[in-house]
Amino acid sequence: MSGALGTYVVRDNEDERYYSFDYRQIVTEGFRTIRTGEQVRFHVSAESPDRAEFVIRLDQPDPAEYYR
Repeated sequence: MSGALGTYVVRDNEDERYYSFDYRQIVTEGFRTIRTGEQVRFHVSAESPDRAEFVIRLDQPDPAEYYR
């Protein structure tokens, strides 16, 4: 994932397409920062097929380690 000005981009490993989303689409509790390379799961928007929605972090870090 990469982020610029609140817009993020993810690549689907299956179809190798790129999808954009913003922080409002992130649904994992406490997940308001993006780190390049993090694995997420997401749903492709029916209204806009180039947008990701319901973005969920797959690997939850230990909060004490993550926010040092």
